[in-house]
Amino acid sequence: DFTYSVGFIVKDDGTLLDVSPEKPAGKAGLAPGMKVISINGRGWSSDALHDAIAATKTNAAPLEFLVENGSFQQTYKVDYRGGERYPHLERDP
Repeated sequence: DFTYSVGFIVKDDGTLLDVSPEKPAGKAGLAPGMKVISINGRGWSSDALHDAIAATKTNAAPLEFLVENGSFQQTYKVDYRGGERYPHLERDP
């Protein structure tokens, strides 16, 4: 679940289940139903995605997603620089 970083939820096969329109992936044009083929030129895998997002803390270049949408393939550049982010709970005093 990358909702709190780039703004999407992805299945194990690379298919985007949900994309938040106000987050970087949604602003770049990614949408539910698209299938990620590669990230920054590296073939799709959960590890490749984790590595690419983690590298955004030190690399200013946008993430490049090659995605398949039906019979078409297109590259989307996602401008994100925050590394991996996850929600955390805080105890109520």
